[in-house]
Amino acid sequence: MAEPLAADPTPDPAAPNPLEAEADDWDGDSALGEGDLASSTASINSSILEYRREHGRTYHGYKACLASSLPVTDLMQTSKDGKYAYPNDEPENDRLDLQHHVFALTLHGKLFSAPIPKEHTFHRVLDAGTGTGIWAIDFADEHPEAQVIGVDLSPIQPKFVPPNVLFEIDDLEETWNFSKPFDFIFARMTVQFFGNPSRFFEQAFANLTPGGWIEAIDIINPPKSDDHPNFQDTYLWKWFV
Repeated sequence: MAEPLAADPTPDPAAPNPLEAEADDWDGDSALGEGDLASSTASINSSILEYRREHGRTYHGYKACLASSLPVTDLMQTSKDGKYAYPNDEPENDRLDLQHHVFALTLHGKLFSAPIPKEHTFHRVLDAGTGTGIWAIDFADEHPEAQVIGVDLSPIQPKFVPPNVLFEIDDLEETWNFSKPFDFIFARMTVQFFGNPSRFFEQAFANLTPGGWIEAIDIINPPKSDDHPNFQDTYLWKWFV
């Protein structure tokens, strides 16, 4: 299903060969040899690293889309047609990392709020819409016993990560074909971008182990205000609707 990332995400038009990627078959054994990890490989098409450039920003190249031809009100659409509205450049990556920090402050350093017992041993964890991968990396550091898989449309994650982290490039609006289920699926500021959020949760539950957990943290869409007298006249409201 997915195309794991195992290369520097910086676009290199001069690169003659496709990128080699590791398969989703890590089993948590630190004694695994390099040959075992690479027993099954897949190639990432170089076009995925050729980001779209619009108005001085770059956007994912997973699927072709001329978003500049769309009205501003249509930019807040789903990834299924390549219309994910947010960029993937350094300013956006900084925003995502700052957002992670804000959540850490809000949750007093906790990476999730699901009532999972402290003694629970994680096995497979999915970070849906991992972005820069910062949550997946922090979780993997806290839970070295777990295999953590982060999935995103853009290969913007760092190359050097904990050994129990694997990043994959894929569109989670398509059919999920993971080799094994997860005991924890985490989605933060992600579900709002799905054209069919119900299908996301259907697939998440179908890929969950018995007794597993799904945690989704997101904003209200469209946004609301308790005290703004003319909130529907603001650009924030108009941008969302």
